[in-house]
Amino acid sequence: MREVELVIIGGGPAGVCAAIEAAKCGVQILLLDENPKLGGQIYRRLPDSLSITDQRQLGKDYSQGTQLLAELEQYSDKFELLRDVLVWGIFPDKELALLHDGKTEVLKAQRLILAEGAYDRPVPFSGWTLPGVLTAGAALRMVKAEKVLPGERILLAGTGPLQLALGAHLVEAGAKVVAILEASSLSDFWKQLPHFWGQWGVLKDGMDYLLKLCKARVPLLRGYAIVEAKGEEQVEQATYAKVDRNWQAIPSTEKRAEVDTIITGYGLVPSTRLSRLCGCRQKWNPYLGGWVPCHDEYMETTLPGIFAAGDCSGVEGAVVAQEEGRLAALKVCQQFGLITPEEASRRYSAIFKKLRGLKKFEAALNNIFAIRRGLLGQIIDDVIICRCEEVTAGEIRKVINEGFTSLREIKVLTGAGMGPCQGRMCEPIIADIISIETKQSIEEVGFYSPRPPIKPVSFGCAAEGDSG
Repeated sequence: MREVELVIIGGGPAGVCAAIEAAKCGVQILLLDENPKLGGQIYRRLPDSLSITDQRQLGKDYSQGTQLLAELEQYSDKFELLRDVLVWGIFPDKELALLHDGKTEVLKAQRLILAEGAYDRPVPFSGWTLPGVLTAGAALRMVKAEKVLPGERILLAGTGPLQLALGAHLVEAGAKVVAILEASSLSDFWKQLPHFWGQWGVLKDGMDYLLKLCKARVPLLRGYAIVEAKGEEQVEQATYAKVDRNWQAIPSTEKRAEVDTIITGYGLVPSTRLSRLCGCRQKWNPYLGGWVPCHDEYMETTLPGIFAAGDCSGVEGAVVAQEEGRLAALKVCQQFGLITPEEASRRYSAIFKKLRGLKKFEAALNNIFAIRRGLLGQIIDDVIICRCEEVTAGEIRKVINEGFTSLREIKVLTGAGMGPCQGRMCEPIIADIISIETKQSIEEVGFYSPRPPIKPVSFGCAAEGDSG
């Protein structure tokens, strides 16, 4: 079995920065990414089938990603990179099972940095399974990386600054954005305004997006949320309503819009399947996106030698993710004796100083845009919750009313969470339904305990490898 000093899982901002820092110290590195190109969601690269003469047209994020990946390329002779690779299992003593080029390899890591990132938070509503309803992350990928418009008449619904960025990109690409629904109120923003002091670059980006939307006369409706999508074979009409402080729809405030696309963006959920699979202790933090692995100030989890960095340890943005990746790598270098404690302390201090301001800003944003329970409490019984197995909210509530109130019981009795996504999409919603129906806290409800393979692989691939 091959043994590697440091395995980094994830090629987004955290994973790339971790690889850079570790390579500088001469650590033997294996960088794994599930995508065909590095960069993650925010720094996603164009596919090989597309080319562009002026990269400035691709925006600030693409330019920043290009610079970061160019820095990584300087150390290409000091690490091994595997792309299009699926880590489908992590076993005791940091043994990893990988699927690459149709074959399974098993290897052992002396140190492991998890940089899985995060994914779009699903928020069900009546009609959300119709073609034409998609998430903000998917839409952003289509517009920025694939250069494809998701629709012609588009309604954005959700919360957070990504709405403004996506709306501006859509307008620039020639789409008609009918409106942007922002569930949070303006008063929520003003309360957190003092925490934005000093983050002038980010604030300027936000103002630039707003200006583009204003020029395109796109209505920004604060305190509104999507209620229903209607259509025969695809979305034809959207119903939205004003919401109260808890984001519960207010009766008789409904409005309708003729659209062919609805894009929902209610924030991100940390990807914690691998950290759960390792056995890292988890904690519930709604302001960081949900369940996140416990870690110390150097991003080391409750399992020695296993680190979690970036959005998988709490959603706080790309710049925070980069610094967390550097922290984790520096700690690994110190543990291997490649930098002195004095040098490590000096470099930690610079990162901690930068993170203090960034985390204050991100905490303010998360306070404004953290999802409220009223939005989930109004899901009607015929709405599908588990899209893989087509399990409805009514079926889940029926099982709860019969006395089966754990995630595991609901999974066994309804099949929810047993499909190809292994509960990634439905687990947060089912947990919320249990919490609302039984008056339990989310901490009491808990989470699924994943088992390998965490994503579908063939029996043949699972049986391969040089480990029992």
